[in-house]
Amino acid sequence: MKGTLEKRLLLLCFFALAITIAVNTGFSVESFRRQYREGILRRCNTLATALKGQVERILALGIPLGQIEGLSERCQTVTTNDPEISYCLIEDARGTILYRSTTLPFEPANSRLSGHITDQISILDTTEYGRMYDLSLPIYDFEDKLAGRIRIGFQETVLKVLTGEHLLWSLLVLGGASAAVFALMILFIRRDLVMPVRRMCATATTIAAGDFNVKLPPMESRELAMLGDALSEMASSLLQRDVELRNRYRDLEDANSELQLSYERLEALSGDLGRSREMYRSLLDDASDAILVCDEDDRVLMVNKSAEQFFGLPRIRVEGENIRAFLQDVRCHNFPEIDSWYQAIRPGRASDTEIRFVHPLEKKSLVGWVTGAAIVGKSGRRFVQLIIRDATREEEVRQQLERAARELERLNMMKNSFLGLASHELKTPLTIILGYVELLLNEMAERLDDGTREMLRHIGRASERLSEIVRDMVDVSMLDNRTLELMSQEINANALVDSAVEKSREAIRQRRQKLHLELADGLPMVRCDQERMTQAISNVLGNAIKFTPDYGLIRVRTRLVMRQRLPERFVAEGIDGICAVDNSLYPYVEIAVIDSGIGVARNEQETIFDKFYEVGDVEEHSSGKVAFKSRGAGLGLTIVKGVVDMHGGAVWVESPGYDPERFPGSTFYVLLPTAPPSVTDIPA
Repeated sequence: MKGTLEKRLLLLCFFALAITIAVNTGFSVESFRRQYREGILRRCNTLATALKGQVERILALGIPLGQIEGLSERCQTVTTNDPEISYCLIEDARGTILYRSTTLPFEPANSRLSGHITDQISILDTTEYGRMYDLSLPIYDFEDKLAGRIRIGFQETVLKVLTGEHLLWSLLVLGGASAAVFALMILFIRRDLVMPVRRMCATATTIAAGDFNVKLPPMESRELAMLGDALSEMASSLLQRDVELRNRYRDLEDANSELQLSYERLEALSGDLGRSREMYRSLLDDASDAILVCDEDDRVLMVNKSAEQFFGLPRIRVEGENIRAFLQDVRCHNFPEIDSWYQAIRPGRASDTEIRFVHPLEKKSLVGWVTGAAIVGKSGRRFVQLIIRDATREEEVRQQLERAARELERLNMMKNSFLGLASHELKTPLTIILGYVELLLNEMAERLDDGTREMLRHIGRASERLSEIVRDMVDVSMLDNRTLELMSQEINANALVDSAVEKSREAIRQRRQKLHLELADGLPMVRCDQERMTQAISNVLGNAIKFTPDYGLIRVRTRLVMRQRLPERFVAEGIDGICAVDNSLYPYVEIAVIDSGIGVARNEQETIFDKFYEVGDVEEHSSGKVAFKSRGAGLGLTIVKGVVDMHGGAVWVESPGYDPERFPGSTFYVLLPTAPPSVTDIPA
């Protein structure tokens, strides 16, 4: 039981009881001793007072103190009747003993005063009898003069004997009571403290061993019950943590396995990286483009073979040199621009520029296209990679293309000038020819025979056809030169369609085709040049007539559509008469010409609006204006697109494809913006 809680508690209780008994016994014995001493002193005082009265009455008769008979017997009687009193004596005023008892031959002269309890009670120390308590009362004669003293005293040994007996009795009583209390405390400690603690210790040992499914019996003490509940909660918490730790351990094992696999893959990747590094060096060295790698101090770290050949400088001279010094060595023509561009290279943003220099060996000017990219390594250092592609040949080709483009532009201008000149030069003789043909047919018809009149009619039709071509050439020339003048007015789109259809009635009749109109009611007005827009719709309708077989169907449909804003010319708001483009929807009038003809190939649906697109094979051209699949000068759709674009609209074609046997047909769309409503048109 060494070192156990029970032993410590029992030792604590034992020492507490022992100290309590010792203190209580000490106080009790001391109190008993004082009380007993005071009792003896009171008896001594009573006996001395009585003896004093008897002696003073005799002295009052005038008898001297030394001549009184029977005082010795009286003193002896005092000590005999009270055995605890050790002596009783009477002495004169000079301290000479006159009368005394025979029980204790005490000589006050041989004693030493050690203290006073009161003025009458003194404590004397003697060699023979030990400590003495001495009570002294003065005796006065009839003249009230001090005649002597009565002294009664007892030994301290009497108090020690009585105190020892009392101490023994007290120890017996308190020892028995303490033994009973100690036994009760042992029972309490074992039953209500040690045993529950031992059970909780056993439970804690079980928990420490890893078994968290424990259950403590109910405790009678509230504190122990709280401790037991806390221990049970701790066991439950540890059980949950154990389950969680087991799960985490399994996860850790899985992670360890994955880490092992990752490590193995990393080892493999490290080997691959080493091989890739060597491969990168080999590829870099064998690359067809010149490559330079510079560090953050602008020093050239690596140069490949292509760079040596391109710049005409050996690698041993370039590597370690500053990039600015290198550019000066190759006599770079645009050195300031290259230096500013190099300093502006940032990680994650590749940029490129052009470098021009003179080859030091071949003494010829070279052009290179430089692509720069910066990266930051793990150490935080910045590296720049420059890839220079030889663009000398491309520069030569570009310069040749520029010269060719300028030449083509000059030829195009000459062509436009020729068209304008030719149209104007042809216009006058055609007018004369048409005038003379009309004069012959009208004024001189009677003088001509039937054959001549028919020839003149053919000449008139051919002249009118040629006049239309010239007129189209003039229109295209004005569109190209942006000199076509428009007259803006508000008109109904259905009226434009009716005008165009009326001009094409004769051609539809000749081809025995069917025309079906699907014109929507209540369309808003459009702002346009009526003559030019009628011309554009007539051209689209004429194109449908030419490429639709005989007895075919042609439909013309108008409707109101909502779509995003197209760039317009006829608007009252905006800068320079052009409205802003946004995501809002605006009203447009859509005019669709739907035919059942041969269709348009998908790859030609964008190019059919180009000038002279219909020229193609000359053998496919026909002198007839509306003959099936006849081709003209290829200016009609070009005029349509130019006129519609100038009105802020759009024109396009949709067709499944070209098929001259199945006739898939095509649909030409003309989109015109509606005119803004006037103030009177806005509802209240």
